[in-house]
Amino acid sequence: MSSPAGAEEEIQRLFLAYQQYQAQAEALVRQISLAQLTMEGLDRAATAVDAMEKSQEGQEMLVPIGSGSLIHARLASSAKVILGVGAGVSIEKNTSEAKEALLARKGEISESSRKLNEALSKIDQEMQKIQDVLAKYESHAGSERIV
Repeated sequence: MSSPAGAEEEIQRLFLAYQQYQAQAEALVRQISLAQLTMEGLDRAATAVDAMEKSQEGQEMLVPIGSGSLIHARLASSAKVILGVGAGVSIEKNTSEAKEALLARKGEISESSRKLNEALSKIDQEMQKIQDVLAKYESHAGSERIV
């Protein structure tokens, strides 16, 4: 094995790399959670558009207004949906186009989530490799003390 000073430097380098991987993993977990919440919201929106498509004009509905609160409303038109497209911009689409757009967006988010999970898996593997090397250093240091 290398000199004690060289081994100590290597251990410090590995420990710093481990901490960096750990920070990256935590950031990826947050992004994956956000993607999951976004997909759940897109599912709810697609379900609402589907229900709206099957409803008739003038039908009474419960409409969520946030924080678990609902209001009673009558459906003015089942033909149009206003979709947010980002940067505070919204567009009007018919229900089938809106459902298609929501499902396409969900597909994009799902693909991003899959890639994030792959990256997290790779980071986990690298962290495990570092743990294995550090364990070898630790076991070597312990056997030197015994002798």
